[in-house]
Amino acid sequence: MRTPVHLLTLSLLSPWAWAQDASSAADLFRDHIQPLFKKSCLSCHNAGSKQGGLDLSTREGMLRGSEHGPVVTLGKPDESQLYKMVAHVTEPGMPFKGKKLPYTDIARIAEWIKTGAEYGEPAADPEGVNLTEVRKHWAFRTPVRPPVPATKLNPIDAFLEAARTQHGLAAAPPAGRAILLRRVFIDLTGLPPTPAEIAAFTANDDPKAYAKIVDDLLARKSYGERWGRHWLDIWRYSDWYGSRNINQIRYSQRHIWRWRDWTVEALQQNKPYDRMIQEMLAGDEIAPNDPSVTRATGYLARNWYRFNRNVWLGDIVEYTSAGFLGLTLKCARCHAHKYDPIPQADYYRFRAFFEPHEVRTDRVQGQADIMKDGLPRVYDADDSRPTYRFIRGNEDNPDTATPLQPAVPRLFGKPA
Repeated sequence: MRTPVHLLTLSLLSPWAWAQDASSAADLFRDHIQPLFKKSCLSCHNAGSKQGGLDLSTREGMLRGSEHGPVVTLGKPDESQLYKMVAHVTEPGMPFKGKKLPYTDIARIAEWIKTGAEYGEPAADPEGVNLTEVRKHWAFRTPVRPPVPATKLNPIDAFLEAARTQHGLAAAPPAGRAILLRRVFIDLTGLPPTPAEIAAFTANDDPKAYAKIVDDLLARKSYGERWGRHWLDIWRYSDWYGSRNINQIRYSQRHIWRWRDWTVEALQQNKPYDRMIQEMLAGDEIAPNDPSVTRATGYLARNWYRFNRNVWLGDIVEYTSAGFLGLTLKCARCHAHKYDPIPQADYYRFRAFFEPHEVRTDRVQGQADIMKDGLPRVYDADDSRPTYRFIRGNEDNPDTATPLQPAVPRLFGKPA
């Protein structure tokens, strides 16, 4: 009768490993198992992501096992799924789709299980995110205002002049007044100046003529429409769609144009960008009875989906993070992010902000029939709704043992 490969490995290598290292079980975990878990296991099997339902960041989590049952039988490595997977005796071999661990590491895991699988001190970061390291990346550093180069030019031109000098580039000649006027018209309104406007500007020798043109353009409705279109593309504006034959909305909301108009007007009013974000995400909390504010929550109402609330909330998480954080969270719905330091639990903590809300249409003055006109908006329907992490992103398999509270991804928190 052939000896199973994993038992042969255990019998041959385990004594060798202990001959080299006769330290206690606690030392074995601290010196070998914990670093091994951190390097090869915790990125997927931590308190946040729990791939397969398994959390190896604590002894309690490990002993609780995975969605398929226990993974460790104390004292019996040959009966423990954890050992058999790292030894590639059973599939899938671990690390998943990775190179098999060295035999010495496999033997140490076997000996560790055999001696009781003690943990000692918990891992420093149970969700496998090293924020100190990731904040070294340029995209996650706090912006620092550089000093303006010494010059008589305005600050923007001062930096351009410094860069030109550094790289030995020749400066282009100043733009003519007609070209300058066309550029500012196109940039602010998307429309070219008329021949009469060009003639008036080129003949105007007032030193403040350009500044007056800028102020005039910023006050025009065409400015709000031009830049409103830019932001509404980012924020995914669209009218409702579904089955027109039966007048059934499946995505978005009727009268969502009210949010579009709010965007245009906010730009024309020079509303601060941070205030715009606050009104779009929480206008129902800021001024629940003020239609001029609550219509901004059309941003959230736009993501409504008739047939599946989880699809609806998934779109809110994805497009809110992409539109306002410049970072996609979509991958973390099913697993810890593979590049950016976003644990799966952070995705659901972010979702928890939006868990209570629903969408409704309020009546507007002069129209009782909300089918003909109305104001689509969000409101908090049930603030007791819990948020659970979906194991592997499967909405039919929520981790109901661990409700998650609202929080922004830890990446965006203040450094310790």
